[in-house]
Amino acid sequence: MNPSIDALLDLQVIDKRRLSLKLAREQQHARVGEGEKLYQAALAAEAAAAADVERMGALVRQYTSDVARCDTTLAELRSKQMNAKTNKEYMAIINSIETSKQEKALREQSVKELGGRIKEMEAKVAAAKEQAAQLKLKFEELKASTGGSDKPSAEEAELQRQYDEAKSRVDPAFLEVYERLVKANHKMPLMRVEPHSRSTAFGGVISHNQVEQIRMGKLVVDRGSNAILYIVEREKPGQDASASKKT
Repeated sequence: MNPSIDALLDLQVIDKRRLSLKLAREQQHARVGEGEKLYQAALAAEAAAAADVERMGALVRQYTSDVARCDTTLAELRSKQMNAKTNKEYMAIINSIETSKQEKALREQSVKELGGRIKEMEAKVAAAKEQAAQLKLKFEELKASTGGSDKPSAEEAELQRQYDEAKSRVDPAFLEVYERLVKANHKMPLMRVEPHSRSTAFGGVISHNQVEQIRMGKLVVDRGSNAILYIVEREKPGQDASASKKT
C-alpha cells in the first residue's frame, strides 16, 4: 500500500479520538462559560433589586421627613391662626393649612405605598440572592470538573504527538487534501476501492486508469465525494487484515 495512505489511515484513527476529546473539552468549557454568565446575571439582578430597595428606602425617609415638616408647619400655622388680626390674614392661614394637610396626606400615602413595594422588593432581593448562590455553586462545580484549565489533557497531548508523527510520514499533497476534508467535517476523507470491481463505498465505479494511478502511488480523489481513494490488495492477506482494522 502507498505509505502515505497507510500513514493517513493511522492518522484518521488518531484524529477521530483527538478531535473527540477536543470537542468534549470545548463543550465542557462552553458550559463553564455559560454557567459563569448565568451566575453573573443573577448577581446583577440581585444588585439591581437591592438598589431599588435602597432607592425606595431613601424616598420613604424623604417623605417621612416631609410629613414631619408638614406637622411643624401646621402647628405654626394654627398658632398664627389664633392671632390673625384681619379676615384676609386668617383666610391666608386657612389656605396654607389646607395646602400643608394635602401635602402631608400625599406624603403619608406615598410612604404607605412604598412600604408595600419595599417588602416586595426585599423578597425579590432574597430570591435573587438565593438564585445567585445556587448558580455560583453550579458554576464552581463545572469549573472544578475542568481542573480550572482549558488546556489539552495529557491524553490529548499524547494523541497530538502521535498525530504529528504520523503527519511526517504523509506526502504533503495527500496531507493537504486530507486535512482540508477533515476541517470541512467530511464523513469519509479516505474511501476504500474494491480492486476487482473498482467500486467505492458510495456505489460508484472508478476507471482502470484511476486504479493504476492509485497503485502507482498517485493522489486520486473521488469526483463525487472528493474523498481520497485507496486500494487494499486482497492478494496480500497480511496487509489487507491490517488495513481493515484501521478502517
